[in-house]
Amino acid sequence: MNRKRFAWAGTILVACGLAAIAVWRNIGELAERNENVLAFDADVIVVKPEEGYSGFEGWGTSLAWWGHVVGQWENEEAFSELMDLIFDPQKGIGLNIVRYNIGGGENPAVPNTLRPGADVPGFQPEEGRWDWEADAGQRRVLLESIRRGVNIAEAFSNSPPYWMTVSGSVTGADDGGNNLRDEYRGAFADYLTEVVKLYAERHGVVFRTLAPFNEPVSDWWRRGNNQEGAHFSVDLQMDIIRLVDEALKAKGLNGTAISAADAHSIDETLEILEQYDEATLGRISQINTHSYNGSRMAELREKAAALDLKLWMSEYGAGGSEPHNHQDMSSVLQLAERIMFDLRLMQPAAWIYWQAVEDETAQNNWGWIHANFVTGEARYDVTKQYYAMGQFSKFIRPGSRIIPTGDGRSVAAYHERDGTLAVVIRNERSIAVQATYDLTAFSYPAVRAEVYETSESKNMEPSVLELASNGFAIEVPPKSVITVVIRDVKWRRD
Repeated sequence: MNRKRFAWAGTILVACGLAAIAVWRNIGELAERNENVLAFDADVIVVKPEEGYSGFEGWGTSLAWWGHVVGQWENEEAFSELMDLIFDPQKGIGLNIVRYNIGGGENPAVPNTLRPGADVPGFQPEEGRWDWEADAGQRRVLLESIRRGVNIAEAFSNSPPYWMTVSGSVTGADDGGNNLRDEYRGAFADYLTEVVKLYAERHGVVFRTLAPFNEPVSDWWRRGNNQEGAHFSVDLQMDIIRLVDEALKAKGLNGTAISAADAHSIDETLEILEQYDEATLGRISQINTHSYNGSRMAELREKAAALDLKLWMSEYGAGGSEPHNHQDMSSVLQLAERIMFDLRLMQPAAWIYWQAVEDETAQNNWGWIHANFVTGEARYDVTKQYYAMGQFSKFIRPGSRIIPTGDGRSVAAYHERDGTLAVVIRNERSIAVQATYDLTAFSYPAVRAEVYETSESKNMEPSVLELASNGFAIEVPPKSVITVVIRDVKWRRD
């Protein structure tokens, strides 16, 4: 146990909290009527709330595969601290959505090729036998996340149990094709829905949606892969969606609907939807897409609107371009760019990161927090990317109206109930840049705003910014992500 590691993380949280309180007190003391007015030039960035979209549900992470590892930590202090960092809105960055991985469970008779953490236990280790105590680690993380404020949970599957597969392995078929045996289609639907039923009845967790497959048209799910995965042709997807829908209804699981298709790219998701028949589209309530690739973002948004279906960006991960380094800024800027790009063009109701915690032994810059998945040691390192995520999730809260700005390097969000306006700005360049924002669509009494900065030398560090009655001008440091937060804001709708 490394108590210095825990003390360091706790000190960061306390210091940030105290600094933010001091900033807010300073702003409160100066919250008089602001008569200062900015003169705008041609480069001003206008924030137009009428061009935004409502219904933003929040930010999340899948629990695969880190939940399986971290959930087995015996050190309660370290475990609780890590949960707070990810899910607590005051002590951490306040994620409110989780995706729970219903594991297939690998064949014990084949060589284990799964990467550390990816050996998620299945609930049916062999045909006819159920093990409802399986997957205790991920379950612990799920339940503790809900205790800290998570209010939306989705279940998803990467592969059927090994004994339902053609290859006898959850890693995929020999040829990268369909790996679910035809005679087990109904059994697979029963398996997924029985797990949903278990969590509702035994643990009080109602999964709002169930995604039966993950990246289903990809051809890299081949036997011997290092993670669970299965190809599903479009015809097979439609049949599984039908069977899962029937099973949910037969078991009275009315609180859980179906999401699909969780393709690897935006374009693939759109292409799959265009092939689904009318009956299949009528059985799903939510479109899930990963945004690792693809360019048809506006088309997918329009497709979801035409079908009157919710749209989620259900998976993305940033690794940057530099060697393994917890202070890496390339992954910070990659993450910020992706979030802004998705919110501006695709306009999803939720934005979900792949793994909040990554394996330190993988020696890459994916994830926000690194822990050793091989030894399972209860210690961790917080990376720069954690603070970059916090620049969004801590200040753009569920219920916000997302407002694309006139500049591709920023996005705004207005939370009417809380009266807050947040503007997140990124600067990937090596020099500082000036930015001016026109906020004449809003009114606010404050003369100063809160500013939070993540850069090479700062981790979501707070400061204050002078406000004019119609906006603000700010210098954005090189290679940074900053968030400007204004309180007691009202939208002028006249």
